[in-house]
Amino acid sequence: MEVKVEGGDESANASYSRICQNVFREIGLHGNIDNVYLYCNPSEHVFVISVKIGRVPRPITVNDMTLRGDNRLKITDEKYAPRLLALLWDKFGDRVKQLSRLEITVDVGAKDMEELMKMVVYEPRADLNIRILDAVDRILPEGARVRYPLPSPGRVTIIASENPISEEWKKRVEEMVTLERGGL
Repeated sequence: MEVKVEGGDESANASYSRICQNVFREIGLHGNIDNVYLYCNPSEHVFVISVKIGRVPRPITVNDMTLRGDNRLKITDEKYAPRLLALLWDKFGDRVKQLSRLEITVDVGAKDMEELMKMVVYEPRADLNIRILDAVDRILPEGARVRYPLPSPGRVTIIASENPISEEWKKRVEEMVTLERGGL
């Protein structure tokens, strides 16, 4: 994961770079992030952080984590069992019975069972975005509580300030992201 910090003096930029590296490592995102760009403008109390998302595992389906018998499912990856049970109970209610820790019956027809096997139990990208926002919250200065997200595919960009964020700053940051300048 590459981290580029601009806008502050050399010492401040180096400190923010270390903070970014440490926070993303602590949260376990180091391997999912390609690069981080942090722009600090303390004189105007504006901070920009842009995180380019790298490798993200594909969604986990019921088929990925179970072995299927007629109307039985044997869980092969226990890590997702609580999510699977919640999903099935939400969708099928009383027709779902947990026979043992790793065995479930679902009283549905063959067509519904085929659809059930395709259902997504866990979406890593959604979890990743939540964890990235947690990291961003830890990195940005405590006083910079006014936030403006700048949506773009494969990237999480946040403008933060102590003051309302001006249209000028929104445009400047949008240009930074569009031009993919400075590691963006």
